Amino acid sequence: MTKALKIILGLFGLLVVVVLAAVIIIPLVVDPNDYRDDIARAVTEETGRDFEIAGEVSLSVFPWLGLEVGRMRLGNPPGFGDTPFVEIGSAAVGARLMPLLSRRLEVSTLRLEGLRINLVRQADGTANWEGLGADDGGARGEAGAAEETGDGRGPPPDVGPDGADGTFRLERIAGLQLEDALVRFEDRAAGTIIEAAVPTLSTGELAPGRPFELEAETMVTIGDGESTLDAQLEATVQFAEDFGAVTLRDFGLTGGFETGESQRRAFALRMPQLDADLEAQTLAIPDVSAEAAGVDATLDVTGERIIDAPAFRGRIVVEEFSPRDVFEQLGIEAPETADPAVLGSASLQAEYVADPSEARLQDLVAVLDDSTLEGTASIGLGEIPRIRADMALDAIDLDRYLPPETDAPAEEAPAGDVELAFEWLKTLDLDASFTAGRVKLNGLVMTGVEARAVARDGVLELQPLGAALYEGRMDGKARLDAREAPARLSVEQSLSGFQLLPFARDLADFERLTGVAEFDADLSTRAATTAGLVSGLDGELAFDLADGAFKGVNLWYEIQRAYALARGREAPTRTSPDTEFRRLTGTAVIRDGKLVNDDLTAGLPFLGVTGSGEVDLSAGTLDYRLNATVLREVEDEATGETAELAGATLPLRLSGTLDSPSVSVDIAGMLRDKATEEALRRLGVDPAEGESLEDSLKERAEDKFRSLRDRLRKDDGGS
Repeated sequence: MTKALKIILGLFGLLVVVVLAAVIIIPLVVDPNDYRDDIARAVTEETGRDFEIAGEVSLSVFPWLGLEVGRMRLGNPPGFGDTPFVEIGSAAVGARLMPLLSRRLEVSTLRLEGLRINLVRQADGTANWEGLGADDGGARGEAGAAEETGDGRGPPPDVGPDGADGTFRLERIAGLQLEDALVRFEDRAAGTIIEAAVPTLSTGELAPGRPFELEAETMVTIGDGESTLDAQLEATVQFAEDFGAVTLRDFGLTGGFETGESQRRAFALRMPQLDADLEAQTLAIPDVSAEAAGVDATLDVTGERIIDAPAFRGRIVVEEFSPRDVFEQLGIEAPETADPAVLGSASLQAEYVADPSEARLQDLVAVLDDSTLEGTASIGLGEIPRIRADMALDAIDLDRYLPPETDAPAEEAPAGDVELAFEWLKTLDLDASFTAGRVKLNGLVMTGVEARAVARDGVLELQPLGAALYEGRMDGKARLDAREAPARLSVEQSLSGFQLLPFARDLADFERLTGVAEFDADLSTRAATTAGLVSGLDGELAFDLADGAFKGVNLWYEIQRAYALARGREAPTRTSPDTEFRRLTGTAVIRDGKLVNDDLTAGLPFLGVTGSGEVDLSAGTLDYRLNATVLREVEDEATGETAELAGATLPLRLSGTLDSPSVSVDIAGMLRDKATEEALRRLGVDPAEGESLEDSLKERAEDKFRSLRDRLRKDDGGS
């Protein structure tokens, strides 16, 4: 026993001597700076980029086997400038010496100071973090890893978690300390620069299976300081002993942000708990809460296959908030609206599902003021985003959200018009259906609205496109083809059984036309500018109006008045300000923005009207030539000289603007024709039915000429 004790004490003494000798001799004999170039060369070969250790390298042995390194730089690939990709001011780490003898790793606090990471994306899309590692080095590294671990997975055999089979067991890491770090991202394609400064980041003791504290501060700047964000992070983190799982507790991210000249606005993000199982590839975050700019939102997350093919699902709820208050919080001027009470309340809730191929919202309920939108929406995450939606809206008055009307004179519009560009349509893949119980826009009220929009390969189709309005129905379809420039717009639309007066009054404050309307149109246009949409309009349309009136113009009174004045008599009393009609029909052809109507027919009290004319849709003018035949019923209904007009056809002209048309009656010409006709009849010239006076006179002259010629021939023959 005494001998054994002596042996043990002797071995212990020898160990102490060896350790003391190592502490004294190794720093004197080994100069790590002699290996700087070799280390730099190895890193350069492994990464494919220049690596430099510009600072001093120092080594310590007891009680820690420590290493301190001065400034280090890893360069950028060619074409990205001379600024280093990664730069470290200094780094220090150590391992306690005595535990190494029993294959236990106790690592000191890892310290990094002056870390700089410069990320750059070029205008052509290439980035300086791509292709990191030389081809042969990367292949050699993979082969080496596979050789060391057998299947390429798990830690190498000389640094293991449990200390068995010659491996080292990681007992603890005293912590991680990061000071004065900066990450800079420059997107040269978008012309943006984002910088994230991390003044401090520190952790408590890191040990498998034990929780540790994490604290950090950061300042994010966008551009030249037009937007900034400062944040403080706190959390309790715990890794499983085999590092196969991680848990976060009491995660909190608080701070503030500024945009432009706005004041700092506070925000907060909190997670009471996060559980990630890296072996099972699952994630659970039961409750995430966020607050910013007066908006409170909650979120829960469940993840599967989070490493191989991440898939997430959960629910998001945005509590009721005021959009106007959000504008104010962000220092943004709220839009002026006709109704200042709108944008006062909004909320949202939805279930979500997301994976690498698609993100989807379902059971969506979005509320804005008095309107509620429900449905589903998804976006495919392919090269061309695939958008799908099915939405239902209860009711909305869009006029309340339009800019308010003003009595100030409108500013003169700049010369020219707006160019139309539809390149975006070529990369749009859309299939969306929409219904609404009631919609009001520009005064027009529609109910039972239904529409479906399908866009693919540069073509957008709206079909169906229908709604009930003003006791009638609107149905149709529209197509926008942008495969060739300029884009072509075509519309097929029908209106049936709707009341003209409330429709025109609500749409354009126009109250001059009443009746029940039937309307069909097949129109198309191709234009590169807004003005060209009207001037290039082509197509056909038909209309049928019944039991209505032209308000403000009494055509029969104008005829009576003109007739009386032509006779030198006093004008009659106006009995009604309007022109009533039983039926008004016609068809029209539109070419280059001009509507030509050759078959206008109208049935009015005392009058039958036919005619033709043209409407310039760009200029808003019209010019119609009409023939109004006075019906025989005038003889029974009218009194005085007006009865004399029975059977007469009166030439009318309708001209002026669509907003203020005028009617003129050529009574003098009609009386002149009647006088000429009566005189000719007394001379024995009586036109046959359907024959004009000119033809009748020509025929009578030819008869007289033939008669005179025959008489002359007879006289010559008899002499």
